Amino acid sequence: MENPIVGQCPEGTAAYDYRMYDRIWQRVSPDLDPYPDIRAASTQSPAAPPPASAAPAPKLETPAVPVAVEPPAAPPAPDSAGIAAESQLPGAEMNPCCMGTQARESLQVLEGFIEEELAGRRCCLSLCRRVHNAHIVRLLRRIANDKQCAARDMCTAYYLITGQCYTPAISVEQMQWDSLAAALRSCYHQEACNGFNYARAADGTADLCLQKLFTKLSQQAYKRADEVMCALGQVLC
Repeated sequence: MENPIVGQCPEGTAAYDYRMYDRIWQRVSPDLDPYPDIRAASTQSPAAPPPASAAPAPKLETPAVPVAVEPPAAPPAPDSAGIAAESQLPGAEMNPCCMGTQARESLQVLEGFIEEELAGRRCCLSLCRRVHNAHIVRLLRRIANDKQCAARDMCTAYYLITGQCYTPAISVEQMQWDSLAAALRSCYHQEACNGFNYARAADGTADLCLQKLFTKLSQQAYKRADEVMCALGQVLC
């Protein structure tokens, strides 16, 4: 008997439809289960194709962490010992080592000396107009010039100490002498007293520069006193 169904099935095909055979066998023997192995293999569903490869997950970028920039290193603190040593150098501090704070204690003495020298200068110039002795006139003029230089030096020292110019008081003295000898005697005591006062002021100040100035003026005053004494001796004898 020719089986028309077999010719319709592709050769070598394992997946064959046995439903027609099942209807035949149902009529012949309903309890019979022909070809259980083949039927079980044909009823299995084909294996599911492997899932398509998933698209690569997007690469998560790690947020950039800000890099902390270290501030520039601070310059090393100056050594306190070095600062103390530099402050001891002459001229390195606001209070100089000479004509500074220590000299301020002698400002009133300095002002008195300036006024005294300028008053003595006016006295000598006034006496020159009354004396007819040429030698004594020259001596008095030189003493007047020395006193002006002494006052100028002390005004300079005053400016170095205070930073301000000293303005001396201007006064006109009425000086009268009974004789030339009396006038020279007055000049001598003035110069000798100035020499003594300058020496005492030099000993009383702690400022080295002011001490040197007072010492120089003391020596000059004593020298002028000796010259006046010699001139007085010539007048008296």
